[in-house]
Amino acid sequence: MREHPLRSLLSRILHGMEDATQVELVYRHRGAPRDELKIRVSTISRLGRGWFMLEDGETQIPFHRVLLVRNLRSGETLWEKRLTGAA
Repeated sequence: MREHPLRSLLSRILHGMEDATQVELVYRHRGAPRDELKIRVSTISRLGRGWFMLEDGETQIPFHRVLLVRNLRSGETLWEKRLTGAA
């Protein structure tokens, strides 16, 4: 089974390929403004097969809720969720 591309990217960032404090991850969170929350990748403490855990040790986010990953220094989008059904 192939590794999820998002997991592969987050793993590379967390293991020093980029400064994780300068990489932002936006995910769907109902109740937040625009139903989105932004975090720094450096707040991720653990990666699972289809999820990641935040440093609080309690918050687990499934990959399907991630909308995009962006390098804050360059402004480059490193990963973005594909929208299905878009014309």
